[in-house]
Amino acid sequence: MNKVLHTRIYKLTRKSHGKTVVTYRGYYTLEKNGPRVWMNLGTPDKEIAGKRIMEIALRAQREQECMIAPRAERETAAKGLSQLVGEYETDLVSRGLVRKHIHDTTKRIRRVISETGWRVVADVTADSFVEWRGFLQASAKTKKEYQLSLTAFLNWLLRNDRIAANPLAKVDRIKTRGKQVRPYRPFTPEELSRLFAIAGKHQLAYQTLFYTGQRKSEVRALVWGDLHLDEEKPFALFREDTMKDNDKRAVPLRRELVELLKKARPAGVDPTKRVFWWCFPTYDLLLSHLKKAGIERKDGLGRVLHFHSFRKSLQSLGVKFGMNQRATQEILGHSDANLTAQAYTDVPSLQLHDEIAKLPWISAGESCAQHSAQKSGVSGQVVSLADILRQLEILAQATGTEGLKHTVALPVTSGQTVEMAARAGIEPATK
Repeated sequence: MNKVLHTRIYKLTRKSHGKTVVTYRGYYTLEKNGPRVWMNLGTPDKEIAGKRIMEIALRAQREQECMIAPRAERETAAKGLSQLVGEYETDLVSRGLVRKHIHDTTKRIRRVISETGWRVVADVTADSFVEWRGFLQASAKTKKEYQLSLTAFLNWLLRNDRIAANPLAKVDRIKTRGKQVRPYRPFTPEELSRLFAIAGKHQLAYQTLFYTGQRKSEVRALVWGDLHLDEEKPFALFREDTMKDNDKRAVPLRRELVELLKKARPAGVDPTKRVFWWCFPTYDLLLSHLKKAGIERKDGLGRVLHFHSFRKSLQSLGVKFGMNQRATQEILGHSDANLTAQAYTDVPSLQLHDEIAKLPWISAGESCAQHSAQKSGVSGQVVSLADILRQLEILAQATGTEGLKHTVALPVTSGQTVEMAARAGIEPATK
């Protein structure tokens, strides 16, 4: 089509409170027989109206010829980045995204903006971001999350025609595979006991972290309405808007933990009030508790203890005390399990309460020997070696010693224990 700029204005009159009000409205076209773009010109003066419609038409023509940026881009360029992030956050909320995701992603974006000194979109460059990322003291995974959040924000501006291009589109992403900078380890039962012993009011939060196996942010977000303590099989319901995988999860609660939570629950408590608002430890407080309990934060392999260690402890001790692998996966919310276990195991039949009960109940100040001697599924019952040998002795007398006679390595070599073993038909192994 032929490029022909054409404008025209019209006089409009109307009555308002008995008076005649005059204003002008006009349109422009950028092509012969092209679409008309109508504009309210906001003036009763014909010459001013003609001047305004011509300026609008010329600006539109310059945009079409790429001589100036489109209006949306110019308006975006004039706004501060903080204001744009606020608009982005509002849009995410309106789209029904999970609140925790919105909070985390916008928090990352605001931190980058603050620490780079960016004020407007024009300040955002690949070089300045890469330089900031290079000085960021964080794991490869965390650095990647910052880049993903910032890129998503810039892509949102791009999709809405508010910027011409994403300045970070060609920035390489951090590779996270095999680059965990802070490998972590689980607690031992003895370490958990010592930690609980000195934790004071924070002990209940630590025990809940361990016995539910959920993440720090997920446990911290629990409200009293999430805890179903009076059920036949009590459980904690972790809501989807607090979960990393955006999927709600019901986690069984041990009876001992239930009793502690009931004692901590105020009478007539608001169900929307957070359970641990008054006693959830910070990371610095956890470090001080580890030091006070005489627990080495880093082991000989360089693995450290932090909040995620409670989650790993449930998994590690679950294996030690015979928890069903599929049940542990269900409690922890892992999705990448063996296909057979995932596809052919009926989750309701797992009896998760029975499985979680296989873990020993760790109280403040208990010894490691007490933990290892607890029977799976029998809460608080300690079975000693002497008790086992007495039962074997009774069985030997009833069936005949020869039927039980075999050689084992006894962990206790006292004369009484060896004598009891001999009567039960068990001979100590010789070196």
